[in-house]
Amino acid sequence: MILYPINLDVIGKPCVVVGGGKVALRKILGLLTAGARVKVIAPEICAGVEELVQRGAISWTQAKFSEELLGDEVILIAATDSLKVNRQACEAAQARKILVNAVNVAGGNFYVPSTLRRDEFLLTVSTGTHSPAFARFIRQMLEEEIDEQFGASLEMISAWRREIKRLLPNYAAREIFWQEVLNREAWELLRRGELDKLEERIKHALKSFGVESHDGTD
Repeated sequence: MILYPINLDVIGKPCVVVGGGKVALRKILGLLTAGARVKVIAPEICAGVEELVQRGAISWTQAKFSEELLGDEVILIAATDSLKVNRQACEAAQARKILVNAVNVAGGNFYVPSTLRRDEFLLTVSTGTHSPAFARFIRQMLEEEIDEQFGASLEMISAWRREIKRLLPNYAAREIFWQEVLNREAWELLRRGELDKLEERIKHALKSFGVESHDGTD
């Protein structure tokens, strides 16, 4: 299956997770990390989900799933241990044009890839529907290459991106510029955390384009 990749902005948007166990907890935490407003529908919840409810991080409707419990959610995740309930939730979500992700059952219209997050840096690995275990394995291998300092790297590159747009207003010129800067040597500097040397590469590349900046800020 060939899937179309997309990253959704769910900040402040209502989402619902059907189920209250450990799998549901993992899905809930992913939504909360992305800033969603999460409601759980389940007759019972595990300790981790209950803690989130007590903290006010999520809301809980203590009931078996029924379509009448849905509102204006943009995403539904069916994560119970009952295939029947998961199918029911999928059908209800599809009827309401809600994006739905289902655990261990057909009927969803999107899949959550294995993710590696470093602050706002997000890397996803997907094998379609062939092997989630293989996607997870690749992500675990990449974790050794891409450590926490990549978040700081992204902040630095973002600041320079704004400066480069000011100094090089032509889109094609900027494309050539970043191709010159972000190569295998830049990757090795990132891996070693040598951001100062990467900044020197950026400044040197700017000089080759006939412009100059001292600190990456206006």
